[in-house]
Amino acid sequence: MNLTDLTDITSFEGGLVHLNFLKQSLKIRMKSLKHISKADAEEIAEICGGELVDLRIDESTDWCIKFTPLPDFEIYIFMQRYLPEFEDSILALYSKKALNWSIPAEDIVEWTILFVNAMIYACRRLGKNIPKISYYL
Repeated sequence: MNLTDLTDITSFEGGLVHLNFLKQSLKIRMKSLKHISKADAEEIAEICGGELVDLRIDESTDWCIKFTPLPDFEIYIFMQRYLPEFEDSILALYSKKALNWSIPAEDIVEWTILFVNAMIYACRRLGKNIPKISYYL
């Protein structure tokens, strides 16, 4: 897999409508996940049924975890380390083959948030002392 095989949420039906919600949801979860190293990410991926993959957006990519909720539908979660110039961020991209499922962006966003939440739960399961962002997370 390489970046040319991936797309963002705007490629899915209704994607522009849900883009800001996805960005804000990932930004909130960044408060917890920014403390995760590449070694931690590998353990987290294993617990969550994902896979740490060697895929980079640019030189700021620290790690990437791939989740496959359905055949040919892959979600890639990237940890981008931009500090000190900019804020670190989590980005989500999707396999272009996922478009063949005709799943609307609303559901894609929910799946993305579900997997990122699972990553936070896995951190806690590993005993990582990460900031809470809600009662459960």
